[in-house]
Amino acid sequence: GPQETLRYLSPLVSNLLKKVTMTDNTGGLAVKVTEQILLDFDGSALQTSEHPAGPLYDIQAILQPNTDGYYLKTIEAIQQQFSNSDGKPERLFLLVNPAWRDRSSWGFFGGKKAEELILNRYETTYAIDQFVVRGRKVSLLKCWSEDWVVYVGNSDNPSLPAQIVATFSDRPEYKEIDAALLKHIG
Repeated sequence: GPQETLRYLSPLVSNLLKKVTMTDNTGGLAVKVTEQILLDFDGSALQTSEHPAGPLYDIQAILQPNTDGYYLKTIEAIQQQFSNSDGKPERLFLLVNPAWRDRSSWGFFGGKKAEELILNRYETTYAIDQFVVRGRKVSLLKCWSEDWVVYVGNSDNPSLPAQIVATFSDRPEYKEIDAALLKHIG
């Protein structure tokens, strides 16, 4: 479940935050990373990287936010206080392993606010998704600054590497992946 995922995700993000620096001016001191559990049953947390050069270089990351309105309010508060206030320089704010893909993930009531607050503001820098299309294992991969890439596994010999089926500049819809797979398998 989400708590188990957080147990593995938390140290990965903590190590990442220790390595990402916005300046080399550390005075020989290490970056300090703290974690605050947001909603335990959701397996979500807020990690803050406190930089020795001062708060201007701090980084925050929300781990595993989902489509609950609580996260919209939390993200909005962090943006206003931390990275998006008038007169303040923007600081790095990460959304790690969010449980949404697009506006439809938020349902009828939260979609517009999510689109304005999150979806239209944050670029996907890394994502991987796996599913089955026409009985074939398909992977969808996005690595910044490259396009979305659709891979298909070799159904006859799974030990062979996956093949690239198609690339897309925007995250493809299922029907686009299906059409690309049909074209690929001929």
